[in-house]
Amino acid sequence: MRFSRLLIHRCTLLQVGQVIGKDPYGRDKFEDVPISDVPCRVDQIRRVVTKNDFGTDVVVENILFLSPDQELNETMKIENVKDKDGSDVLKGTFAIKKINPVYRRSRLHHYEITLEKESDTSGE
Repeated sequence: MRFSRLLIHRCTLLQVGQVIGKDPYGRDKFEDVPISDVPCRVDQIRRVVTKNDFGTDVVVENILFLSPDQELNETMKIENVKDKDGSDVLKGTFAIKKINPVYRRSRLHHYEITLEKESDTSGE
C-alpha cells in the first residue's frame, strides 16, 4: 500500500518569519506564510510515566506523519488538522518539538513530527 493513502488528514503549515518584501525605508518585511491543505495524518501515542498508590500518570503525545517530499524545518508551526470532510481532528496551533525522518531501504519514507500545543483558536 502506498504511504500517500494513509495520509487521511489535512493541515496548514506556517513558515514563521518569512521575508515578504521591503518597506518604504528599505527594511525587510516579515510575515508568517501559510501552506494550506497539506496531506498528513495525526496519531496519539500514550506514554506511561509513573504508577503509584494514587493512580497512573499518562502523557499523551500527538505525532504528525508527513510525506517525504514536504519541506520542513523546526521553526514551522502546524495549524488546525482536519479530516477530508473538514471536521476538526486537532484544533489550534502546534510547534514542532522534534522531526524524525524515517528511512526504508536507504530512502526517506516519511517524517514523524512530535507536536507541542501552543494555543487554540480562542488563544488558550
